[in-house]
Amino acid sequence: MHGTWNRTDIGELGRRLQRAHGEVWLHQVKGDPYADLLRGHAEDPRPGEERIRALGPLWRSTTGAWVTADHRLAGELLGAGWPHRPLDDDEAHVPVDDAGLGGDAAHYERLRGYARDAVTPAAVQAVSDRVVGALAADFDLVTDLAEAVPTGLLAAALGPAGADRGELARACTDAGVVLDGLLCPQRLDVTRRAVAAVGRLRELLAGPEAGLEAGPGASPAAGPEAVPGSGPGPGPHEVAVLLATAGVRTAASLIAGSVLAVADHPGEWSRIAEDPGHAALVVAEVLRHDPPVRIHPAVALADVEFAGAHVRAGERVVVLVAAANRDPDVFDDPDRFVTGRPARALLPALHHRVTLPFARAQAEAVLRALVAAGPRPRRSGGHLRSRRSPVTGHLLRCPLTTG
Repeated sequence: MHGTWNRTDIGELGRRLQRAHGEVWLHQVKGDPYADLLRGHAEDPRPGEERIRALGPLWRSTTGAWVTADHRLAGELLGAGWPHRPLDDDEAHVPVDDAGLGGDAAHYERLRGYARDAVTPAAVQAVSDRVVGALAADFDLVTDLAEAVPTGLLAAALGPAGADRGELARACTDAGVVLDGLLCPQRLDVTRRAVAAVGRLRELLAGPEAGLEAGPGASPAAGPEAVPGSGPGPGPHEVAVLLATAGVRTAASLIAGSVLAVADHPGEWSRIAEDPGHAALVVAEVLRHDPPVRIHPAVALADVEFAGAHVRAGERVVVLVAAANRDPDVFDDPDRFVTGRPARALLPALHHRVTLPFARAQAEAVLRALVAAGPRPRRSGGHLRSRRSPVTGHLLRCPLTTG
């Protein structure tokens, strides 16, 4: 039922978050490397991920979760061939259903059709060109570009006519913590803002005045279920909410990673200048080398066997997506950025079926727009990442210059 988190007593919510944070801290102090990742304090999580890889293809953390960094097993767990579901409101530290994160694979396959029809390549490129064209010689990668493109696109393609774009952007920023909050308890004030922002986004993106309508790829029977206040439905409203709560943060992370890739590797910039289609290869390697979603959890719906381990129904199974995409048994020199690798990056599933295509199209369009505008941006200062951000590795700021 939507709105449940908004009615949660603040004292109860604070105690819940404090207890969850204390439990993660206790497991980390006792030496659990997965708990260490969940705290989200490390600037570079790769050493912790490698500790987990060394523990075998499927290892059980003292937190109770089964964890893998193995590429082959991760590919199996990210598929639809085993009985699983996403975390629910009682298991996560954010409003899962309200944010649109509680559906199954079939639900998100339907939503993907709506999103594809609503967010066209022409719209993506137009917004990217406009934002890039407005950049000053010195700009912040996060606020001026990586977040500006997806919020601008959301407002243009999915927002209600006459909506306050500033309010929409602020709500998306506050709600963006839901991806990290699935696994990592956030501060009480951050969680309260996220809950309020998710509720406000459901209001802003609801109603007949909203920009998203059922497209030709959508199921005609799905529309009536998308009513604010109902359970997760496969209609246009749920697409808009999901892209606002999770899609904007995912897109911003992928855009930032892609821009830094060409800033740090001049040869990739030159290849895009020669062939704009090369932007797709750069983004594909960013999805492997510096993915916008590093960890993907699920819950087993039945007893299953993986890598000789017996996983019981109700137990959590976690894929370290970033670590699996650096598996040395699959990728040569995995820490090196190399476009056109023969093996493709693994991608997280469930709601990411909708948010990753949304993000990928924008990252490619931004690279094309930047190269067309020139010159190549360079880092002009140190970057800052958010703490308690183990899933997205959220970048808070990163100054760049073209001067």
